[in-house]
Amino acid sequence: MRKLTTIAVMATALAVATHAHAADKVRLTYTVQLHQANMMVLPELARKYGVELEMVPMRRYADQQLALMTNQVDVAQMGYVNIGLMEEKSFRDYRVIAGVFTGGQNLTLAKDIKATTWKDLEGRKLGSPPNSYSELIFKASARLGGADLSKIPLVSFAAGGPPMLSALKTREIDGFVCWEPNNAEAAVGDYGVYSSLNIADNPTRGINGMLTVNASFLQSHRPQVVGIVRALIDATNALNADRERYVQVATQGTGSSPQVAREAIPHGALDYKLYYKEAKALLNLIYEAKLTQTDTSGAIERQYDYSLLSEATGLPKTQLGAD
Repeated sequence: MRKLTTIAVMATALAVATHAHAADKVRLTYTVQLHQANMMVLPELARKYGVELEMVPMRRYADQQLALMTNQVDVAQMGYVNIGLMEEKSFRDYRVIAGVFTGGQNLTLAKDIKATTWKDLEGRKLGSPPNSYSELIFKASARLGGADLSKIPLVSFAAGGPPMLSALKTREIDGFVCWEPNNAEAAVGDYGVYSSLNIADNPTRGINGMLTVNASFLQSHRPQVVGIVRALIDATNALNADRERYVQVATQGTGSSPQVAREAIPHGALDYKLYYKEAKALLNLIYEAKLTQTDTSGAIERQYDYSLLSEATGLPKTQLGAD
């Protein structure tokens, strides 16, 4: 009887410990995209810092934003653009704690089109996912470069992909503005080329992905969140230092071919710095484009928290994107 009681107590303790271990997992969502390869290796590196991650891959920033706002996840990788969108919905229970990547969006043109200035695009028909970040920064750069946007007709493709690529092949469009790996697919297929015109040539500098955390979760689980930031830094540095490892992770994580991954990777950058003035410029930009009805740029002061990056790197925020 005593032996049975001991076994029962041990079984109960094991069940409690197992439940506690599961409960301690941090739920993190990220985008299945080539330039989020650092997120794909995050779990193994986070374990070094005593953090167990439950990874929740998603396809769209909008889905990740909703998951954070409805407490389906604790940490979310999404776009800097989502700061403005969350503010518009009066959601304040979040903090932005690190960058994830920049770039990864480009202008691709048909091989026979020569465009060395933005005005050279006038009269050209370009594909674009409507109201996307790619389209937004393209318009900003083209306008700053002196182009008349009314003379550059944009053809809508809801999510890029095969329909847009097919339209370029058959020359229904002269080019497109989109995120990777669409641009790399066209280049590898030999029916499109990366334009020398940089759509990030504006005050946003093409900042793209950032890491956000539920503010209440940060307050109660700060050591774990610092561990995640340390792991993100390790992952970013490791993949930036080993291109073939980067290609391997990206292909396994996205299903793209190694050839497409190698083509796409140099057109974005894994980057954990948290950019301040560029984010303010972006939020001003989406307000001017009427994607938000109010100017949400003041959210940067309220929602940015550089303390975790500084703790993880030993660097002041002025060396981490706040300059």
